[in-house]
This record gives sequence, structure tokens and C-alpha cells, in this order.
Amino acid sequence: MPNSIKAKYHAKVASDDAIFITWTRTFETRPLFAEMVWYLVPVFDLSELGMGLLYSILPVDYEPLNVGYTYERPTREEMDQGIWARFEPIRFEKLYRWMTDFRTYVVENFKEEFQTDLLLRGVQKAIYGVTPWGRGVYDPQVVREFLRATFMKLRLLRTPDVSYLSTLKSIVSHLEMTETTRDHVFNRLTMITSAQMFAFVLGLGVLGKSRLTEVENGMGKIPMIDAKGNAGEVKFRTLEHLQIGLILGVVPLGYGLLMPRTPVYKMPEGKKDPPLARFVREKAKTILRNASYFTFAHANYNKPEEMADWLKSEKADQYDMLMKYRELIERWVEGQVPSDEANPLRLRQYKSAVLQAVSWRAKRHAWGFGGWKAMTEDQFMKWWLDHWSAQGLNVDVLRKLYEGMSVWLPRIREEKLRLGELVKEKRKRLALAP
Repeated sequence: MPNSIKAKYHAKVASDDAIFITWTRTFETRPLFAEMVWYLVPVFDLSELGMGLLYSILPVDYEPLNVGYTYERPTREEMDQGIWARFEPIRFEKLYRWMTDFRTYVVENFKEEFQTDLLLRGVQKAIYGVTPWGRGVYDPQVVREFLRATFMKLRLLRTPDVSYLSTLKSIVSHLEMTETTRDHVFNRLTMITSAQMFAFVLGLGVLGKSRLTEVENGMGKIPMIDAKGNAGEVKFRTLEHLQIGLILGVVPLGYGLLMPRTPVYKMPEGKKDPPLARFVREKAKTILRNASYFTFAHANYNKPEEMADWLKSEKADQYDMLMKYRELIERWVEGQVPSDEANPLRLRQYKSAVLQAVSWRAKRHAWGFGGWKAMTEDQFMKWWLDHWSAQGLNVDVLRKLYEGMSVWLPRIREEKLRLGELVKEKRKRLALAP
């Protein structure tokens, strides 16, 4: 049946029944979703808020720290065009002034006696030949984009183990980044993740899930495997210690600050959380409040008559066209892979590799792909070859595939982006028409 893909997509995503079932399941899975949010958001955000000071990257520039949306009701004109939900980006720079300026960030969040050290670190200018790669504002764009937008994405793409570290090493090897910087950012994130699981740190721990902290000589103790593969224990006093402190054997000299025994965050009125902790908590709550609207995000730009009949659905047409491009690409791969490499499993891997080359530099809204987008085509190709040859694919076949698709790759990426926005842009335009 020529339109079976379109019909299946409509039945699963865009029909009345699909929307209702998905909506009810958001409530059924809410406890699991809430647990995931409270595990991921504090780890990601608190890691980036600390590293922002150490790498001269403003908090508002970091992804996913600066990614958030609020739900707004559509107008009558928008509903007529099948727009059931408006998700507006949160303007963090307006809500949290301290996220847009290092000095304000430090003054509002840290005690006065510790501000000088942080300000000197946060605003220092990089010097060629002196400042390590990844530590100053002059960095090549691709290095900066990796730290700003892609480092955290790798944590979601790979489990935090040898697989994650291998992928991390593969990508940074093409970015002119030193091993010291790579190991440092890895160790910071790993420390904070371990502290969330094996200790209870205010602002980071998950109530009822995180364990009571094991204490030795007045310091918390957590297990950790560092970027070199060494297993050991890390001792710390406070959350700030994990975020920006110098921890011998884990944090390289020059990549952390000596920390006092007492907390350095300001506690307004002696008991309130510092602004950055309140921000992390409120962001997590906003995500949970919006969870019930996720169904309408998937079903957006879908008129009532389209929900009832897949033949009338423009969203299904759009999906069908994207899938046709995918089928054409996969058939092309089948014709390029030699017979000795064309067993079903290998062939599926080669298809996935080519589809990745198309899509990862042509993402519309997904956060975390800035590092790959900022690469030159040559840098991306070298990383792609290393990545997939490490999965066991033949590097000569991979090189042949990349050379062959280079003829049509730029155009297919443009077309993918255009098709992905087609229905949305049309409906928004019609909703504004007099």
C-alpha cells in the first residue's frame, strides 16, 4: 500500500485516538518523568553554572541550561489553523539578570569574601600561547560550541561509562582541544553525577533517591571513575567544591579554585537558597508543569478534519515526504556497499551512518548539536569516519560513502530543514492573515 507510512504516522501521532491515548499516558508516566527531570536538570545545570565561571561562558549561553519553554493558549485564529499549543521560549536573560553578566552572577550568588577570586577567574582574557585551549574567549568556534552546546548532549547519547568516554575522546580529538580540558569537563560532570547518587547534597540530591552522605574527617565521600579510567574516591565539603573547587588528583592545577571549609554561596536572610539554586528548582518545576502539554506539541498544526481523516492531513504528508527521502538514501546505500559487507546487520549500520551524516548538521530545534554544526565539513567527515569505524565498519567503505554523498549532501540537508518547517510556517502565516 503506497500510503501505509502516512496512514501509520497519522494513526500513532495525529489522529483523535492517538492524541487522547498519548495525553492520558503523560499522566500515567508522570512519576517516571518527574524522576528523570529531577535527576537530569540539577546535574546538567549545576555542572554548567560552575564550568561557566571556569571557562568564561555566560550561563545564558549554555545548552541545555538556557533551553526552556512556557505554554500559552492559542488565539481563535490559530486554533482554526490547527495550532493547539504555543510554546514560547523562556527569556532567561530577562528573568535572571545574573545569567547575562559574570560580575552580576558572582555578586548575587557568592559571599563577598570569595567574589574577588571568582571575578578574576571569570573575566580573564585568554592569551595565545599561555591560556590552555578551552579556557578563554578566543577559542576556535567549534571548540567553544562543543563546550557551550554539545558536551552535555553526549551524556544523553551515551551512558556515563566507557562508551561515553570513548565518544567524548573521539569528538574532541578533531577540535584542537587539549586532553587536560577534555578530562576536566568529564571529571566535573562525573563527580556531580556521583554526588547526586551516593550523597545527599542540597540543591542536587533527589529526595527519597539519593543516599545519605558517607562522611570521613568532616568531608563527604563518593566513588568515581575518572577520565583516565582510574577508580577511586573523591572527598568534598560543599556543592561549590564539586562545581568549581580544586580537587587534587581529579581537577588539574589551574582548572579549579581553592575552597574554604565553609559554603561560599550567599544564603539570603540566612536561610534562603542562592539565586542559582532557585533557578534550577524553578526550571525543573516548569518542565513538569508543561508535561501535560507535550502531546499537543506533537499534534500541533493539525486541524480537526485532518485528525479524522489521514488523507487530509498535511502533517502526515510532510512526514511521508521526509520518509521518502530516507528510503531513497537507504536504497542508495544498498547500491554502494560491497556484497562482502552487506549482511543485514552491517547494512543497517551503514544506513544509520549515512542518515547521521545528513541529520546531525541539519537539526531544527534539538539542543546539543552546536558542536557538530560548527565543524567544517572536513572536520565532521574525519570525526564521522572515526566514530563509525570504531563501531566495526570498514573505513574504506565509509570513505567511499562520504565521497559519494558529498555531491548531494548539502542539498538534502537544506531540503530536510525546509520540509520540517513547511506546515508550521504555513499555518502560522494563515493564522496571521486578515
